[in-house]
Amino acid sequence: MLGFLSRYAKIIVAIFALTMFGFTQTERFQSADSVQKFEGLLIDQRFQYRGILPADPNIELIGIQTSSLSLDTLFPEEIEASEALRLMKRPWPWNRKIYSMLLEKLMDSGAKVVAFDFFFKGEMEGDEEFARTLHKYKDRAMIGSLFDDLSEAGGGGRQFLFPTSSLILDTNDPISGYVNASLDVDRVYRRNGCTENDVIAFAGMAARKFGGNIAFPPPDHSNLINYLGPSGTFTSLPIENIFVDKLWQAPPFSGGKIFQNKIVIVGPMASIFHDEHQTPFGQMPGPELHAHRIASLIQGSTIQESSGRFDFLVSLGMVLVALGVCIAIRNVFLKGIFLAVIGAGFLFMCQSVFTYQNLSVAMVAPLFGLVTTGTFGLFFQYVLEWIEKHRINNVLEKYVSKNVAKTILKNPKSFVEAFTGKKQKVAILFCDIRGFTTLTESVDATELVAQLNEYFAQMVHIIEEEKGGTLQKFIGDAIMAGWGDFIIRGGETDARLAIETALEMRSALVALNAKWKGKPNRTELAIGIGINYGEVVLGNIGSTNRMELTVLGDGINLAARFESSTKQFHTDLLVGEGAQALTRDHFVFRTVGLITFKGKTKPVEVFSVLSDKTVPTPVWLATYHEGIMLFRQREFVAATERFKCAEQVIGSEDFLCQMYLKASAQFVQEPPPAEWDGVFILKEK
Repeated sequence: MLGFLSRYAKIIVAIFALTMFGFTQTERFQSADSVQKFEGLLIDQRFQYRGILPADPNIELIGIQTSSLSLDTLFPEEIEASEALRLMKRPWPWNRKIYSMLLEKLMDSGAKVVAFDFFFKGEMEGDEEFARTLHKYKDRAMIGSLFDDLSEAGGGGRQFLFPTSSLILDTNDPISGYVNASLDVDRVYRRNGCTENDVIAFAGMAARKFGGNIAFPPPDHSNLINYLGPSGTFTSLPIENIFVDKLWQAPPFSGGKIFQNKIVIVGPMASIFHDEHQTPFGQMPGPELHAHRIASLIQGSTIQESSGRFDFLVSLGMVLVALGVCIAIRNVFLKGIFLAVIGAGFLFMCQSVFTYQNLSVAMVAPLFGLVTTGTFGLFFQYVLEWIEKHRINNVLEKYVSKNVAKTILKNPKSFVEAFTGKKQKVAILFCDIRGFTTLTESVDATELVAQLNEYFAQMVHIIEEEKGGTLQKFIGDAIMAGWGDFIIRGGETDARLAIETALEMRSALVALNAKWKGKPNRTELAIGIGINYGEVVLGNIGSTNRMELTVLGDGINLAARFESSTKQFHTDLLVGEGAQALTRDHFVFRTVGLITFKGKTKPVEVFSVLSDKTVPTPVWLATYHEGIMLFRQREFVAATERFKCAEQVIGSEDFLCQMYLKASAQFVQEPPPAEWDGVFILKEK
């Protein structure tokens, strides 16, 4: 199966990529609400990154605000001085004569277009005056109509509704445009449709009245309102202030100059009217939304959406580029970097053409193709490499240590460097079975091999699985293991793990002996362990026909000597001074002595390990160490007292105490030479 997947990997990735591209071109994908919502969100983000643009100076807003309904910002005498304000004091809806007076005042000020963003439904007071003024300025004034959605009433489609007939004196007069705007599936107003069923939209009609034969964008949904910014981009002037002479003459009105040759939109701005709509910049009152729509039209800055053919080619191109990266680049990390750079470049391009060319490129389908193809390519390659590494690892671990196998697979460079040889500090452990030669003479060979395999399985599991060490080799019945050879954790950690391994091997052997007890085909075993931390040479040693990656050097020899010396010092574990210095905060050590091993000239301090620090230190240990200090200071009588005291607390004959007692007694009778420094010299390995 792995061979098939590896052989046809490129074809499999290509088939997947083209399948994803085909899916993005289906109606099901393109019309999905989730896709359209995400596309809308990406449009909104482009508005945010583009930033806020200045309001169009050709447009002014007059708002019916909260203050307009209460007139609480005006003095009573100011209200009484104006007929329009006196009419405004009445409950809403207002007498429509107010709009007639407002329209006259704006037209007298030189306003080019006045657009009332209201749907005037039903007859009311003042209709006659307002209708007369509307038709007086029919080429420069307008009111709102709307399309009513019949689906909520159980019908279908949309019905066009004119304002009250009392305001429309002639249905052929172009004074009414529909105020509806197209909603996207996420209920956000983005589209700038200007005609529907041969009826002109409110914004479109205002723009035409202002600028003549302004070209409308196509009637489909391929164009977007070019929002200049959030709510407040266009400043809303309170309607009531227009009818206060003192305020009318002062800025910003300046006697009406602010409205000269401009489009003036009059509409509800107070929240009580519930005329707020969601836009790419957040909530916005209806009149200001129309201001942005009109600005897009008179500036010719409507944002066009890319064509279907263009979107097709972009989506195909993105999939092919992702496919090329997945096929051409082998390194998974570089592949991911290239895909990320391509995605970032596409986003940058889309933002640039949006900001500077007023073009909105469809982004979901291309990004979907890039991400799915790239992710599948990365995942597929990762799975193939993982399966291959897992297979090779299983094979390697049958012949080399787990750490060697991991180094080969994870860091081949480090492994190759080791072939030439390099020096590094390593914690080395030697473990040997006591009396193995005698054992082979008295036990059936088949049963002995079976018992050894059971023993080795337990010990190797502790070394490799529990403590992360490297099984360097089996030397007959002996085990050689290392920490810091292939996986370096730091001297303290490597030495600590080696000693923890020794303590667990000690406990594991007790459990094995208990399990074997009473079985005729099993023999009780005893072991000796030596641990040294020091510099070794890591290299590939052997002949051209047979090589072995191992460690060698004086640090290895010392560990072997420690293990061998456990018999002479009647203990099962000896640790050198290098490992002891690194781990004295973790374990309870007992000094064995300064020892010069056979073939060596420099003495080495050697220790036995009583326990880890979770176990209280024996009370006799301090007395024992005082004896060692006195012994080395040639205070043999005082040292004898300490060793006897320590042995008494121990409660039984102790080999090391007896060793020092015999040596002290001998030196009392025959003092050592002046150059003596407390060293024991071993005559055998």
